[in-house]
Amino acid sequence: MKRYLVSIVILLISSVSFAQSVKASDIIGKLDRGEDIIYSDVTIKGDLDFTSLRENEVNKSFFSFGDDGVTIVIDNIVHFANCTFDGDVIGYASTGNSAVVTKFKKEVVFKGCEFNKQVTFKYSSFYSVVNFTSSKFGQDVEFKYSNFDDNIDFTGSEFKGDANFKYTNFEKKISFNSVVFNGVAMFKYTNFEDGVRFVKSKFKNEAIFKYTNFDDRISFEGSIFDDLAEFKYTNFSSGVSFKDATMNDVDFKYTNFSSPLIFEGLVINGTIDTKYANGTNGVFEKKKW
Repeated sequence: MKRYLVSIVILLISSVSFAQSVKASDIIGKLDRGEDIIYSDVTIKGDLDFTSLRENEVNKSFFSFGDDGVTIVIDNIVHFANCTFDGDVIGYASTGNSAVVTKFKKEVVFKGCEFNKQVTFKYSSFYSVVNFTSSKFGQDVEFKYSNFDDNIDFTGSEFKGDANFKYTNFEKKISFNSVVFNGVAMFKYTNFEDGVRFVKSKFKNEAIFKYTNFDDRISFEGSIFDDLAEFKYTNFSSGVSFKDATMNDVDFKYTNFSSPLIFEGLVINGTIDTKYANGTNGVFEKKKW
């Protein structure tokens, strides 16, 4: 009887140890079979390469300059909670004049996850909600040219490398509340169609919002900018709040402002350039920074 119980315990321990790690290739295999991906508290071993899925949509002249492209359409839920990724997470790949991009039709969740290497979703499309809350990105992250059709949430996450959202389009609400950007936060030419919040976020490197469009209300309340905050040629179409924010050098040159403009409690420790800024209602002239 004792020998039987020992065998059961050994089997349980073995199954638990096995469950603590999953091969990235096994996850890709599940997606190829049309299965939903739902994991929690496991380590993903190897590169999670969504571009390695079977081709299911070919787009000729995907890019404006005529190159061919392949689009991988993912119709299943992708849900990870408190997982660690020891390899790259890849949603875009290119070789010569050909590129592979990804479309996610259902929800994408990486909640409380840790990414030890690069995360690349360049040119990716997300049709449902996306959740990256409380996650840690150990290296560079790229969402350049990506499109988000639904709400997206990065609340409480940390980017240790550069975060590239250049040319990205956000159609619904998005939260970057309490996010730490250790590298460059790149939002140049980014379009925010709905409300976006950077409340109590920290920008430890340059924060680039040059040529960015904020079509709805934007809040940087309580945020800290340790380096250059560049809003040159930026459009604040529905107002902006920098209430209780702390900034160093700020570039508002050629920036377009609309009411309401909330600067109560804003502290600027460095220089501020407001040359050719429009719609300020004299707010910068009235206050000595």
